[in-house]
Formats: sequence, C-alpha cells, structure tokens
Amino acid sequence: MTAPDQSRPGQPPGQRRPAPACEPASPEWRVLGMLLRREDLLLALLPSLISVMLLSVAFLPAYRILSNPETTWTGYNYQGFLNRVYQYDRAATNPATPPATLNALRDRVLSDIQIARQQTSAGTAEPLFAELSERERDAGVDLTDIEPLILSGRPADTEQAIRIAENLHAAANTHLNGVRRQLQTSLYFMQVTVLSAALLSGMFGTGLILRALNATRREQENREAREAQHRQALGMAAHELRRPLQALLLSTDALRGTENLRAREKILRMIEDHAAQLAVRTDLERLELMYVNIEPRPERTDLNALIARLETDRVRTRRPATPVHVQADPNHLRQVLENLIENAQRYSDGAILITLDPAAPGSGPVIRVLDDGPGLSGDLLERVFEVGFRQPGSPHREGRGLGLPIARRYATANGAHLSLHSPDGGGLEARLTFPAAPESVPDEPQVPA
Repeated sequence: MTAPDQSRPGQPPGQRRPAPACEPASPEWRVLGMLLRREDLLLALLPSLISVMLLSVAFLPAYRILSNPETTWTGYNYQGFLNRVYQYDRAATNPATPPATLNALRDRVLSDIQIARQQTSAGTAEPLFAELSERERDAGVDLTDIEPLILSGRPADTEQAIRIAENLHAAANTHLNGVRRQLQTSLYFMQVTVLSAALLSGMFGTGLILRALNATRREQENREAREAQHRQALGMAAHELRRPLQALLLSTDALRGTENLRAREKILRMIEDHAAQLAVRTDLERLELMYVNIEPRPERTDLNALIARLETDRVRTRRPATPVHVQADPNHLRQVLENLIENAQRYSDGAILITLDPAAPGSGPVIRVLDDGPGLSGDLLERVFEVGFRQPGSPHREGRGLGLPIARRYATANGAHLSLHSPDGGGLEARLTFPAAPESVPDEPQVPA
C-alpha cells in the first residue's frame, strides 16, 4: 500500500509539489525592516537619506568659510599697525630714505596710536583695534609705550617698539583663533544637532513606513494563507466526499438489481449510512475545522463495531469478541480507516486484513491494516504523508496524494499515531496506535444479537 503520486501534468514523476501553508507566518516587528525585502527597506530609508544630504549641503559653505585660515575674521588692524612699524624701521635704517618720507611713516604710526586710544576711551562701537585693553593685558604690553620709542629715533627703541607691536599682533591672532575655534565648535554642534534631529525624524518616518509595509505584508501573507487553507480544505473535502458518493451510486445500482427483501433492507441501511457520512462531511461552516485546523468531537467509540462495518469481500477483519473503547471522534476514525483501505486496495490485488489489538498494560489499542502490495522502503514511509506527494514511478496516477495526509491529520487530532511499516513477509502495514487510557475501565462483554 503506497500513497498515489501527485505530480502535475508535464511535471517529472515524484517531484514534490509544495504544500500550501496551513499557518501563516506572522513575523513580529522587532527590528526595522527585519523581514522586509531590500527594495522596501531602501524605499523606507529614502526620506532620511535625502534629509541628511540636503542638510549637509546647506551647512557646507558656512563650514568652509569658518574653517578657512584666510577668512576675513582676522586681526587686520593689528597686522596693519605692525606692518607700518616695520616700514618705519626699514626706512629709519636706510640712509637713503628722504627725511620727509621717514617723518610721514613715523606720523602714521603715531596717528594710529592716538586714534586707537581716542576711540577706546570714547567707547566707539568699532574701534581701530578691537578689544585693545584685553589684548594689551594678554600680551603684557601697552600700545602707548610705542609712542616714545618711535619718537626717540634710536634703533634699539625702534626694535623694542616692533616687539611690542608683534606681541599685540600675536595676542590678537591668538584671541581670534580661539574665537574661530569656538565658532567652528558651535557650528559643528549645531550641525550635529540638526543632522541628529533629521536622522531621528527620518528614522521615525522610516519606522512608520516599515511598520505600514510590514503590516501590509503580514495581511497579504495572512490572506494568502487563508486562501491556501480554504483551497486545501476544499480539495480534502472533495477527496472525502468521493467515497460515500461512489458507495451511494453502487448501492442504488445494487438496490435496483435485487428483489430479496432482506438484501434490500441491508442495502437501504448502507445507503442511509453513506448519506449520513455525506451530511457529516459537507458541513461547509466547519470546512477548515474538519480538514485543516481539525477540531474533533470525541466520544466513547467502540473500535470493534467501527471495524465490523468496514468488512467486505476484499476487506477482512480480525478482532476480539469484546468491545474496545477509545475516546475519539468516530467519524474521523472511520475516515482514517477508509483512506487506509482505499489506498491498500489501489496497490494490492489481494485481500486487505484489518487487525484490532486491544489495549495492553501501558499501551492503548492498535489497529493494523495489512496488504500484499509492493510496499515502501526508506524515507518513503514518511514522505507519503506529505500533501500532494506521489511515489516516484508509481503506475497509479488517478490519486491526488491526499488520502494518507488526511488520515494522519485525523489520527493526530484524536490523540492517535498513524505510521507505516514494511513487514518481513512483504506488503505494507498501516498502524494506528492509540494512547493508553489514564484509567483502565473494563469493557462490558458483548451481548450476542
């Protein structure tokens, strides 16, 4: 007994067709874009990237100006005053310098000193030498000390005047460099702050976009999973309805061909039984609960009586004389056995033997369905329980690869275990094992009819 091969037309035999998902993947939103596709992640990050790029471009010119050592924010007045002192010194040490030129250069230096003092004492908003008092204090000199040194005309005094002017110029440059560094630091902090704000807002927007995309994707996956479950349930329902419909047709044909009253009554009981099975298996409101997310309706079920109803010319049974009860859904168990019998008959020409072993200490009842077909080996003993799987090279192509998967689902839902085994004498044995009862309750003796 083997599962029918279910390859699609034009598909190599034995190639497995993917089973539809029974449970949709529901990824939780823990890390941004964790389960999203690459294009979704890039799309969500686009606002952040554009914001950072535009802000960087906007701050770049100002940053370059402040970082340029040749910027206009330098002590030009202090530098100019020092240059004029240098010019006077060169003219004073050059014998060829006309007296008028030397006097003009000296007067220009002295004029700068007088103007600077007047503007500083008057509190002019933009004096000739900015923050002169602070720079004099930093350099440890006084601008007015230069005036008598220049007026003396001695080379040594001129050299001392140059040193005072150089100290003032150095103090001004030191101060302005410090101001420049403070401005650069402030600008950098402002840039980092604005960029961080842009990044945070971009990340927040990215998170919202990713969350929306993720929710949309989850909804799509859930919808596809529901549709796949519905298709699978419909396929399995069609598979399970085929047997009672065929049995009804055969029973009606048999009813027309017999005149014996007892035989007709037996056939009518069979028709009623098959009609009841049709009613049970066509509950459309519970379709997925019947074939995919199975919810059994357990009750005290006599396995002995259940197996007895399956006896035919080709199906023989070996069972104890007393009832064997389990707590399970009787309709599910019947569908399990019908699928096992149908599969065995498809791959075997001989009789099918159903054996019922009652519960033993520490174990539950076991139902065995044995055929004399070619059997299975290796991993095929498990792969035949996969939806749509068909044995490679199988000559039987009318099946859909659903019988054994349905049988195992029903068995598992009712607490039993369905497995296939290769007996030493050949053929294939399907074994339905029930769990041991928590409390052993002796079965009542069967009363002969």
